[in-house]
Parts: sequence; structure tokens; C-alpha cells
Amino acid sequence: MTLKEAEIRLKDAGIESYVWDARELYLYATGADRHAPIDKTRDIDVTDFSLYIERRASREPLQYIIGEVYFYRERYSVSPAVLIPRQDTEHLVDYAVKNIPEGEFFVDLCTGSGCIAISTLKNTNGTHALAVDVSADALEVARQNATDNSVADRLTLSPCDLLFDFPTLDCQPYAILSNPPYVTREAYSELEPEIYCEPSAAFVAGSDGMEFYERLLPLALGSIKPCGFVAFEIGYDQEKKIAALADKEGAAIEIIKDYSGNPRVAIIRPK
Repeated sequence: MTLKEAEIRLKDAGIESYVWDARELYLYATGADRHAPIDKTRDIDVTDFSLYIERRASREPLQYIIGEVYFYRERYSVSPAVLIPRQDTEHLVDYAVKNIPEGEFFVDLCTGSGCIAISTLKNTNGTHALAVDVSADALEVARQNATDNSVADRLTLSPCDLLFDFPTLDCQPYAILSNPPYVTREAYSELEPEIYCEPSAAFVAGSDGMEFYERLLPLALGSIKPCGFVAFEIGYDQEKKIAALADKEGAAIEIIKDYSGNPRVAIIRPK
């Protein structure tokens, strides 16, 4: 298979980023220099290349095939056990990095790959964190990522089903961060095919997408330091619902928009 043939195969499969994806899979399969010129008409005599192209054509996410993704300033291993980190979540991490003081403790709920906790730890001084997830497989991925990014000594990982429990905290956190499930069942059924390769439990949050926020916000506000904050990633259409929930809890709210100009992160503080 040539690179040109690979592009056509992915294009015919309905993949918009077919040129980029074919090139990334070529580089992954062959180990070629990313900056070297590529002859798209030369046959690529590497069996894995055609196998990777067929996997992508079946709409398996590129990140799962390659097994890694870059997020914020770090590299993360990913598998079907965890949600693939997305650029929009970087806004939450960036706020945490800029607003959690040196040496403070914070908590990451629904940690998945660990990207929020790990990138925050990696880019702050002397901080330490607790990260929890309901999935034991996800926690193993997060554990490996913490080791790979040299923050394992500052991160504690713990299993917890947050719809029925809340982590026991040995000290009062300055911040509680989370990218919880927030997609409605109806919206989930209409997403692109790649989404269904990721764990559905990381997306779906009941009929209105609010069950995690309604469960976690009162507990989070009651746990943090008076000068601290709660930071949630939210859906593009959830700003008013989150604001109403914060008002119900007597808290102040600030909304940060994503790269597309949509509401993406809710910063909630005790008044």
C-alpha cells in the first residue's frame, strides 16, 4: 500500500483528517523521520502500515492505534480504558496551573488517563494531588502516565464511584478539578463513530447530563479551603444550568471559553 492509497482508503471511510491520519500512521509504522520528504507513490512494504490503515478506516481512533497523545505540555499513553484527552480540557489545566499556589494539595475527580492531575502537577511547584476514578483499568493507565511524566511521588491514585461515594481526604484541598461525564443519552447516540470506541461511562451522565455536577458540587465546595476553587469541564450548552446550580449552593461562578468560543470550564468559588 502506498501513502496515496492509504489516504484514499481513509477518505472513502469518511475520515475528514485522512491526509494527517495516513501520514501519522505511516510515521508510526515505519519510524521514518517526521521532517523527511515522503514519496506518496512508493509502496510501503511494512505489514503493520496496512493493518493500521484498516483499523483507522473502521473508525478506531488514531490515538488508540498509536497508543499516545500529546496534551498540554506532556505526552500520555492511552488505551480503550480511558477517554482520549482533548485540547479543550487544556483550558481547565491552564487555569489550575496559574491559580493553585506552590505546595498546595488538590483533587482530580474522574481522572481517566490522569492528564488533568498530572499536567497540573508537572507545571506547578511542590503541589501534590489525589486522583480518583471508578475504573481500575483507567487508574493503571494513570499510574503509568504519572511515572512516565515523573510525578508519581506526588500523586495518589484511588478507586471511587463518585455517584455513590466521595474520597476520604487526609487534608483540605485548595482545589477540586474534574472533567466528569456530562453528555446526555440522546446526544451520545448522535456522536461520531470514533466516540463509541471510548468508554461510554466517561461520557454519559443521565438524561440531562447534570447528575455528576449535582452530586459533586456540594461535596466539593464543602471540602475545599475557603480561598480555593472547584473547576469543572462543562458541555457547550450547560452554562446556564451550571450557573443555576452554583447559585443554589451560594457560590460564585466564572466561565472560561474554549478554542471555539464555547463555554467549556466553570470555575466555582465559595462566596
